[in-house]
Amino acid sequence: MGTAAFDKDKAKRFMGKFQQDLAAAMSTRMCAIGDRLGLFKTLAAHGPATSAELAERAGINERYAREWLQGLTAAGYFEVDPETMRYTLPPEHSMPLVEEDGPLFQGGILELMAHSMTPFEELVDAFQNGGGVAQSSFHPNLYHGMCRSSGVRYKNLLLQEWIPAMPTVKAMLEKGVSVADVGCGNGVALLKLAEAFPNSTFVGFDAFAPQVEGANSRAREAGMAERVQFAVADGAEQLPTRYDVIFTFDVIHDMPRPREAMRNIRAHLNPGGVYVLQEITSEDETHANVGPMATLKYGMSLHYCMTTSLANQGEGLGTCGMPEKTVRSMAKETGFSKVVKAPCCNDFISLYELWP
Repeated sequence: MGTAAFDKDKAKRFMGKFQQDLAAAMSTRMCAIGDRLGLFKTLAAHGPATSAELAERAGINERYAREWLQGLTAAGYFEVDPETMRYTLPPEHSMPLVEEDGPLFQGGILELMAHSMTPFEELVDAFQNGGGVAQSSFHPNLYHGMCRSSGVRYKNLLLQEWIPAMPTVKAMLEKGVSVADVGCGNGVALLKLAEAFPNSTFVGFDAFAPQVEGANSRAREAGMAERVQFAVADGAEQLPTRYDVIFTFDVIHDMPRPREAMRNIRAHLNPGGVYVLQEITSEDETHANVGPMATLKYGMSLHYCMTTSLANQGEGLGTCGMPEKTVRSMAKETGFSKVVKAPCCNDFISLYELWP
């Protein structure tokens, strides 16, 4: 077989793409710094600023402010007046960078991504020798970023779109049922549900103790500690009792033993109960997962989802490991007879009702 001719134009296009990717990586890092220090919010609240003015407003070093402002101007985030050297955050750019409770806010994912990349040498070692990076290896701010990122969905979609898309589940919650959230993380979703459905009772479980501590702290801050409890428990092992509705939000693909967890959830449903499974959307065939969104998902999988599962000798499904075909197959394997896909699914989240 002859060697294919070298396509110089193709090589040139690839180098252009590679440089764009490098620039995007740098922009993301600079944005994470701006989010952490409140620099975007300062510009949005007080208007255009020189580097000295931003430094004074935000309490940071002027030289760093200058480099940061010009770097993100080069990336297209800011506009600058060359006469006054005042930098402006256009209002059209504010929503994803400033509005913490808005549906487009990206600060959480910026924080998450910055801290997901810190155990670099451990990840390289896992590539070479197997195993993974344990949850305890990450800075606590990774989990803060995770909470902020998923919180955007829970604040803007959970009660507004997801629950209404499942009328039977909604009716059960309104009437009053026992609810569990397995793999509850910092408890944001469960607290939202408890606030909206006062007739139901709620408990959350997570295998990672620091997450549970954070969830209980949130419950106390919200004045809901008597109505919502969180405890350390592995979703693949015995739970305290049975429940009418069990949720998992974006967690089965992370679990070391996802099949055992689903089987365990099935075993802990009361008669007439339902399991609500929210997962990350991906294509049924791996080769079809392409483009920027898929790149982001695979990157997060390598840096957190897959590797933390493998650190516990787990299956390592990864972020793209629960496409619809796999959900249906695993549901059948673990004792569920009916799977209903909710109409509110999109290219990032998929929501299913699993009935025994």
